[in-house]
Amino acid sequence: MQVIRAGAAIVLVGSLAGCATHGQAGQKGAAQPMPSSAEVNVTHDLTYRYGEVQIAVNPKNPNNLVYADVQLGFTYACQTARNPDCDVVQVRLGGGGNQGGILFPQPKGLFSGHAFAVTGVFTSFDRGKTWKRVSVPVPSPQYPDLRGWGDPSVVATSDGTFYLSYDNMDWGTPEKPLPKSMVGVSKSTDGGFTWSSPVPAGTAIDGPKMTVDRNADTIYEASGGNRELVSSKDGVTWTSPQRIGGSDGARQFSPGIGGNAMSAAHGALAFVFRATDAAACAYFVGGAAPCVVFQTTTDAGATWSRHRVPVTAPMGNPTMAADPSKKDHFTVAVLNQGDTQFQVFQTNDAGKTWSRPTTVTDNATKQHYHAWMAYSPTGVVGLMWRTRQPAPGQNATAPAATPAGPGGGPALPYNVWAAISRDGGATFSEPLKVSSADSPAADSATFGNFGDDYSSIVLDRDYAYVGWADWRPGDRSGFFRAIKLSEFEQKH
Repeated sequence: MQVIRAGAAIVLVGSLAGCATHGQAGQKGAAQPMPSSAEVNVTHDLTYRYGEVQIAVNPKNPNNLVYADVQLGFTYACQTARNPDCDVVQVRLGGGGNQGGILFPQPKGLFSGHAFAVTGVFTSFDRGKTWKRVSVPVPSPQYPDLRGWGDPSVVATSDGTFYLSYDNMDWGTPEKPLPKSMVGVSKSTDGGFTWSSPVPAGTAIDGPKMTVDRNADTIYEASGGNRELVSSKDGVTWTSPQRIGGSDGARQFSPGIGGNAMSAAHGALAFVFRATDAAACAYFVGGAAPCVVFQTTTDAGATWSRHRVPVTAPMGNPTMAADPSKKDHFTVAVLNQGDTQFQVFQTNDAGKTWSRPTTVTDNATKQHYHAWMAYSPTGVVGLMWRTRQPAPGQNATAPAATPAGPGGGPALPYNVWAAISRDGGATFSEPLKVSSADSPAADSATFGNFGDDYSSIVLDRDYAYVGWADWRPGDRSGFFRAIKLSEFEQKH
C-alpha cells in the first residue's frame, strides 16, 4: 500500500480525476441489477412524517433488528387541513429564548403539548421482513415535563442489548422555547420489545449520535452544538462530558453537528469532520484550510490525537467507520466539492499515514448526499448514499431550486445506492441500486423536509441493512432493505 504522511506536510498524489486509475467504482451505466430482497415500508403510516433512519442489528441474533426514526406531525394532510399545529412561526433557538440565538421556522405543534414530534421505534425478528412498532416510556415519571423527543440513534452491544439515545425536551412556548432538556438514553434487553425509562447522558441536546466499540463493549454518545462526548459501559452511568473540539487560547473550535462522524473499535474512538476556517485547521492539524480532520481518543475525549486526511481536491462532508476486525484500521469517505463522487481513504495506524484515494460514484454527473459508512464484524466496509435525480436539462444546483430543509439541498427526486469493499476501501463493488424506484421530491414548504438529515447502513457477517426516508407512499415514510453481501458484485 502506498502511504501519504498526514499532517502539515502532505505529499499529494494527483487530482481527483487522476484517482480514478487507482480504483474507481461506479462508472455511469455500470450499476448492478436490483437486489433480490424486497424493500420494506417500515413505518406504513401517513399520519406522521418519518426521517433520519437509524438501524442496529443484534450480534447474538442477526434476525433481530431495531429501527428508529424521527416522527413528525407536519404532514401534507395537516397542512391541507390548515391545522394550527402546522402553522409555522419563527422561533429563536440557541440563545435563551428571545436573548440572542438564531431564528428557525418551527410548527406550532411542537409547543402544543401533545405528540407532534416524537421518535418511532420498531423491532424485527425476521431480518427486516416484518416490523412491530414498540413503545418507549417517554415522558418518564422522573422527567414528566420532557414530552418531546427526536434525533434518535440506536446501537447494540455484543451481549445483544440495544441502546437508544435521543433529544428529550420540554418545547416550552415559541416565545420561551426549550426551558428544560436532556439527551436521554433507554435500553432494551429483549430485542427491542420493551425499553427502560430515559436516563440523562449528560451532554447538551441537538443531534445526539451513538456508536459502540464491541471489542471493549463501550458505548459513546456525542451531541450539542459544541459536540460533547461521553462514554458508558451500561448506558446508565456516563463519564463527564469532554469537548470534541478545543481552543488555541484565543478561540474555541468545534467540529459542529454531523451524521456518521464517529466510530469506535479496539479501545479507540475516532471522529472525522471538515473545517473551512484557517485558524481551525491550523489548530487541529496544521497547514492550510480547508481540511478534513481525523482524531482519535482512548480516554473518552480527555485527550485527542489529530491528523489531516490528505484529500487531493476541494471536499464536502466526510463519513467514516472503524474496523472491528483490525486494530487501528479506519476508513474515511469524503465527497468532492460538487458532491458527485466520494474519495475513500484508509489508515492502518490510526491516522498517521493514509492510502491513496479510491473514487466511488454511481453517476459522476449527479449529486450525492446523506452518506453513511459501517463495517461488518469480519472487516467488510459498506457505504450508502442518496443520489439526486434532476429532470433532463434541470440543474440540480441552480439557485432557483427550492431548498428542502437544513442539509437537504434542492428539492429533487432521489434514489438510494450502496457499495461494499472487502479490502478496507482499496476497491469497491459496483454501486447497487437499493431503492426500487425514485422517491419524489421532498415537500418544498417551509419546514417541509425538516427531520431528515441522514440515512444509514449497518452490516453483519452476511447482510447489509440500509434505511432511508422515501416520499413514494404519499408522505415521507421510513424504508428498509436487507441485502446479502454476496449480491454486491466485486469490481475487477
